[in-house]
This record gives sequence, C-alpha cells and structure tokens, in this order.
Amino acid sequence: MFRLDEKFTDEIQIDDVVYPLDFSFDQVLTAFRALKDQEMTFFDRLQTYLELLIVGDIPESTKWIKAYEEINQLITTEQTTGVRYDLNGDPMPTPKKDKEPDFDFDADARYIYAAFMQTYRIDLINQQGELHWTKFVALLNALPDDTVFRQIRQIRSTDLSKIKDPEQRERIRKQKAEFALPDEKEAEVIDYGG
Repeated sequence: MFRLDEKFTDEIQIDDVVYPLDFSFDQVLTAFRALKDQEMTFFDRLQTYLELLIVGDIPESTKWIKAYEEINQLITTEQTTGVRYDLNGDPMPTPKKDKEPDFDFDADARYIYAAFMQTYRIDLINQQGELHWTKFVALLNALPDDTVFRQIRQIRSTDLSKIKDPEQRERIRKQKAEFALPDEKEAEVIDYGG
C-alpha cells in the first residue's frame, strides 16, 4: 500500500537471505516484457525477470518461484487495470467482477509518456532508473481525463450496448477498433476474416 509515512519495500527475503530490488519503473516494465517473450524458455524468462529486478546475485534456481511470488506481490500491491502476466508471460485472467484491461504498458507507451509530460511535466525517459515503480503507478492512476491516454482508456472500456444513438455507437465502435489493444486487433482479424 502507498503510505506517505513509510518507505517503499525494495527487498525480499528468501530463507535468511535478503535480496535488494531495483524497482525503477523502467526495470519493472522490462521485466514484464521478459515474462512475455515467447522466444525464451520458461526457465530463461524467469531467470531474466529475476536478474532484472534483483540487485546482485539471484537465489538458487530451486527458490526462483518463491522469489518471483515475493516480487510479484510487491509489484502488484499498487493496483492498476493494465494487463497482468503470469510466469509463462501470458495475460492473467481477470475475475468476472473486474473490467477487461483497458491499457497495455507497451502498446500505450507513447500515450503514457505524453500524459506524464502534459500532467506532471515528468519526462519518463529522463526518469529511467530513478522513478520508483510505486510512485509511477500512483501517478499513472491519477492521470486526469483530459489526457489522450485516459481518453483512449475510456474508449476501450465503453460498452457499446449501452449507447442508444446509432451514429454515436458507430463512431465509438470505429474508435474502439482504431485504439484496440494488439490482442484485440488480432482477435478482430480472426473473427471477421480479415
């Protein structure tokens, strides 16, 4: 949980060994990308993920799953509605009560960057290695509605069945198609044959 009177937890303990972590936002995003890389084996993806986030030596391979779970718990403490990935790099299913993901860190990188510049005057490229993941998520979740990023998220999450006006529904449908996340675009090609 984000608390103003506590420092961020930047370490995990496996057995009696403490492992310091690099939770700069760009390291976390790179680690997420490693988990999704289907060109690597499961073993290699997990090792890369740990090597990106643990400063120094990583635990022995028999403790990798425990280390992953401890790190993942710290990363997901601050909730976002973006896509979450399991150990295989596959998007995790969302419970029925949760909305479908309405953004992806990779697909929406330019919009996130622009929104941070517009709102906070923070250049995320210059903040690589500096801005802590928990701070990044807090700022991301507080972006105002006048940013393109938030507007795109709104388009993606709009339920077309609730729009009565046919012209407005068609306009939003086209916007949803234009701004669909990559997996949604692929599904659309498969569903409609082209």
